[in-house]
Amino acid sequence: MTAAVAKNVDAALDRVSDEVAARAPALDSDQADVRADLAALGAEGLFSTGIGGTDLAPMVRVIERVATSSLAVGFSAWAHRMTIEYLSLAPEALRAAQLPALMTGRRTGVTAMAAGLKQVAGLGEVPLRAVTRHGGLRITGPIRWASNVFPNALMVLPACGADGATYVAAVDINAHGVRIDRPPNLMALKATASTSLYLENVHVPIENVISTDLPSFVARIRPAFLLLQTAFCSGVGAAALDGAQSARGVLADQFTTERVELIQRNQAQRERLYAFASRPSEPSIADLLRLRLDAAVLAGQATRLEATLVGGAGYAVGTAANRRFREAAFLPIQSPSEGQLRWELTQYE
Repeated sequence: MTAAVAKNVDAALDRVSDEVAARAPALDSDQADVRADLAALGAEGLFSTGIGGTDLAPMVRVIERVATSSLAVGFSAWAHRMTIEYLSLAPEALRAAQLPALMTGRRTGVTAMAAGLKQVAGLGEVPLRAVTRHGGLRITGPIRWASNVFPNALMVLPACGADGATYVAAVDINAHGVRIDRPPNLMALKATASTSLYLENVHVPIENVISTDLPSFVARIRPAFLLLQTAFCSGVGAAALDGAQSARGVLADQFTTERVELIQRNQAQRERLYAFASRPSEPSIADLLRLRLDAAVLAGQATRLEATLVGGAGYAVGTAANRRFREAAFLPIQSPSEGQLRWELTQYE
């Protein structure tokens, strides 16, 4: 990331991050959702950084920074930005029709690609089935988990035909046949509008098909997918370590070794993250998977340490330390889950 780009990104982030921090308690208590934060990021032009994958470091910086104030916002910003990444690979007409509203945050983006990544990794088949009809597709099946499922959102999903054909398509969340399940009562991330869906014979015009080659599509988007996920893990971990650093006294001194070790690991991980993000096509997939796994594990360890050191504040709902502890509990199950990351890494040994 050049000094000029970093300065511009940081200036815009300064204007947004204070608002994210101020809204974090309301987001955590389900009194607000992330749409205003996504719109603020879009209004500053922050979702347009790194499109095309040549240098993702500025976008990593955006997601990492907002995640220090609210993992809910960092996570939703990742999901929204990945939808933009997918659409940037679409035919020109679809890009022109959909990207402007996504870039500015006027419309939210939903990434529902987890099943596609699992299929390419060899961990199961995409449950969404597609048949060709009337110059387009008809898609039926479940989406186990998606986020930013707000009214008028645009969703990108994978589907497979009975003949082995594969597709990546953009679907309006309000399209006929899309059923949105009642959102679960999530811990810390309810503001992200995360839930499951079911598609029943949903018509997808041919112009909304982004790709007919799922493995090649996944290969193109996976570096950004993993690096930007690593960014929100890094953000919440760094915030927790800052909180742990503020603890003082003889009891806190008993954890000096653990605190110093985690700080050193965090610094080393951030150096790898930004080095990889500046040249996202160069690291191996194994290196990206390992970085993503390490960052999620460290975030969990950092939030547990912070909760331990701040005492009762770590247990009291409504405090930043408690919020981060609950937010980080999500990371081991976020797709790719810790189990999937560990399994995939064994394939490179």
